[in-house]
Amino acid sequence: MIVAGYDPIKGGEVYQVALGGFLSKDKIALTGSGSTYITGYCDTHFKENMTKEECKTFLLNAVSLAIYRDGSSGGVVRIMDVTKDGAKREYYGHNELPIQ
Repeated sequence: MIVAGYDPIKGGEVYQVALGGFLSKDKIALTGSGSTYITGYCDTHFKENMTKEECKTFLLNAVSLAIYRDGSSGGVVRIMDVTKDGAKREYYGHNELPIQ
């Protein structure tokens, strides 16, 4: 499980909850069956302070790679942009993904 939110003092925060219940905070969280396929991609391409467009491109590429390699990762990408102003959801169908 990935939990994210916005704190008025700390800004955006991302946490990962492992199957055993362990909670960890980091700059990026990967979980699920497809995460093992994209860890190297994320290690190489993640950078701090990305623009929203850079972040969206990074996310679409990463999840598309997971879908391509892992039959259990589904076929669509859902992105949620969490800011101090609230949350905005985006949906990308299989035919909209950069890697098919």
